[in-house]
Amino acid sequence: MTIRSEINPLKKVIVHTPGVEHQYTLPENTFEWTKDRDGKMIHNPDYLLFDDLISPSLMKDEHSQLVSILKTFTGDKNTLQFCDLLLDVLNNDGARSDLLEQCLALDNELYKCDLSFDKQMILDLDPFQFLNVLLSGRMNKNGVHHYLRWPLPNLIFTRDIAVMLGNTLLLTWGKRNVRKREMLLTSFLAYNQSIFEPIALFDFHKLYPDLSIEGGDIILFDESTLFIGLSERNSKESIDGILPLCYEEGFNQIIVVDLPKTRAIMHLDTIFSRISEEDILVYPPLFHQKEIKGQTISFYYIEKNQSIFDVNPVNHSLENCLKEIGYNLNPVYCGGKEPISQEREQWSDGANAFALESGKIISYARNQETLKELEKFDYKSIDAVTYCREKDHWLNYDGKLNITIDSAELPRGRGGPRCLTMPLDR
Repeated sequence: MTIRSEINPLKKVIVHTPGVEHQYTLPENTFEWTKDRDGKMIHNPDYLLFDDLISPSLMKDEHSQLVSILKTFTGDKNTLQFCDLLLDVLNNDGARSDLLEQCLALDNELYKCDLSFDKQMILDLDPFQFLNVLLSGRMNKNGVHHYLRWPLPNLIFTRDIAVMLGNTLLLTWGKRNVRKREMLLTSFLAYNQSIFEPIALFDFHKLYPDLSIEGGDIILFDESTLFIGLSERNSKESIDGILPLCYEEGFNQIIVVDLPKTRAIMHLDTIFSRISEEDILVYPPLFHQKEIKGQTISFYYIEKNQSIFDVNPVNHSLENCLKEIGYNLNPVYCGGKEPISQEREQWSDGANAFALESGKIISYARNQETLKELEKFDYKSIDAVTYCREKDHWLNYDGKLNITIDSAELPRGRGGPRCLTMPLDR
């Protein structure tokens, strides 16, 4: 398994269909700020990164459209469910005990809550029920019992939990506490699931326990070029920590984009996706301007064996950056030409598309102005249901294709089709 470009034909991918974890999110989990006892505004420690409560059944229906599209392209066996892979490992009693202890220790470290309960009762559950406890932190048996502080609603965004960089799987680590158990589960899976045996692992958290980096900030632009976002979810030190791996895997040109540190732009792929040999889908202020809403955008040009601390940032636009490295690509505007539509559709993940191959992408149906812009660049838009019904025709379609999925619920967690996928092989 290997990945060296965002737009090479997809062969294998990991997804996570929304499950029991979404049934236990509460209103108090949906706002980023709250007041302490003295009335001072502070970050809400119980914020789970979803901006509203979702309908679990509707979200599952929307996600199933994504999975169906992926399966037509990879074949059923190569669109892998995260939980299915983990369940294979959890048939081993020793592995189950080890994983439970790790999850409890992490929860205690993060939230200082050492709950007393019968661990053996949890270990005696069948693997499916046991996994549901790890995902939701709850068990509904004669009432709802709490074993871990909060559920893991963000696990649907498998993009962030690991990155295939060349021939190596980079095991990431989350900035926010609510995502760290996801990364723990992913690391456990990578070390214990047989499909990962042939793959080299780069365990970021083991090497840098005080740092964080997430997959949404890493874009494999071409076989020798990476774009990495310097965002609210990582740091210069984090990026510097993975540079030796990047060089070892043949990515000798690293472009670090210093982004505004905001919720709307938590990762680079929320404003920029490569979708074909000729096209990028982009939030227009990033492409044309040197700043977004008064906040400067800077680029670090890092060459093989350099550190990020060896170079000085350059303040210019993505358009200038691409010309600097020899690319003349078509910018497809997220949200079209109007600034209001651009801002609205960037918020609902209009710039976050997933490439099945060069020129064939999956995007959200709700972003109508973005769809119109894609059509201007010859992308034929077709809904997921029609595509799957007529898959034999569309799999042989020679033109550019944009397959849209329903998206009333999925964007409430601030992630698009790219966020919902973790490719393992292209």
